[in-house]
Amino acid sequence: MEYRKINQDEFLALRRIHSLVYFMKYDEEKTDSFPGADENRWKYGRAAFNDEGRMVAVLEAIPFKSYLDGQVVGSPGIAGVATLVEDRRKGHVKKLLQLIFNEMHENGDVMSYLYPFSHEYYRMFGYAQGSESKVIEVDIKKVIMSSHDGYIKQYIPGDSLDDIIKVYDGFSKNYNCSVFRKDWRWNRLFSDDPYKTDIRVLVKYDNNNNPVAYLKLKKREVAEYTYDMIIIESAWTGDEGIMALISIINSFRGDLRKVRIEVPADFPISLFVNEVWDQVSTVHHTGMNRIIDASKALEIIRKPEKSGRAVLGLDDEYCPWNTGRWSIEWEKGTTSVQKTDKLPDILCKAPEFSQLVTGRYSISDLKNFKKVEINKNEDTLNSLFVRKPCFIQDRF
Repeated sequence: MEYRKINQDEFLALRRIHSLVYFMKYDEEKTDSFPGADENRWKYGRAAFNDEGRMVAVLEAIPFKSYLDGQVVGSPGIAGVATLVEDRRKGHVKKLLQLIFNEMHENGDVMSYLYPFSHEYYRMFGYAQGSESKVIEVDIKKVIMSSHDGYIKQYIPGDSLDDIIKVYDGFSKNYNCSVFRKDWRWNRLFSDDPYKTDIRVLVKYDNNNNPVAYLKLKKREVAEYTYDMIIIESAWTGDEGIMALISIINSFRGDLRKVRIEVPADFPISLFVNEVWDQVSTVHHTGMNRIIDASKALEIIRKPEKSGRAVLGLDDEYCPWNTGRWSIEWEKGTTSVQKTDKLPDILCKAPEFSQLVTGRYSISDLKNFKKVEINKNEDTLNSLFVRKPCFIQDRF
């Protein structure tokens, strides 16, 4: 067996595997509809080849960057993991993940993200549930009325994306795991022609012409001439941002029946609607995160104001460079992270380590469910590893 990056002329074979495994229709005579897809996607491909040279298993590693405590770090997204039925349970996915983990480490990446078919399966490889959101659906007339001033502008592909990017970056930097988007990603996500599709993008500005909110929506037909608003993506920034977003929703009160919106888990629903009983909200689990470089992650995360020191024992089978005892010391804005022989204050495995670093769960959360072992120095650990907002809107 051989496990490696694919060549450009092997991309068709990768797509054919996706077609067979995921029951996806793929016409090789047609190019992908997303801008930049064909010329870039083959570079993401990794594959397993049998002794006859036939491709039997694949994955894609998309070169994303994401936020970690306000800093932008390398965080490739794993997608399109697929093995032909006749070649399953032979360890191909394991070998491909080991290949890409090594590449990520060499490239200086700190994290990785994926959307699993099974959380239990990917926990074996060090991933852990990374974030969750709330999906709210309510009669549009039950959303509170906003008195936000300013004006709305509809975005048309070809317009400058600068104002949307400004709002998105101001919003997303507050959420760990949120993708820091590159130009190719923006062009792909905001390429829909509103004259040919049901998709609209609306930006709200304040009276000083500063963009403060936007939403991307599509309609859902529920009866003849009756539609719901499905908000595909939204972001807001500044003190008035959320009220600006609500004012965009308000502008459709006479046109649409219900509104469906996905928001961060800490979003205050009872302040968003007039009558809580009339809305339906569900929890949406949005993928899994993994730490690729423990040393960098421990150096980056925010430290308590009071100086301190902790020793963490980490067991990471698939990223062995992370395994060991890590001493973390911080004082007056400086941090030192290094391997040590000292006895650890806390013992954990890779999935729980990811959740501690991103703040998905706190020390007490994981301790109560017997996911970590605390030996001493618990007060310092509690101040270092706290719950933080995690949220991601990109799907891949």
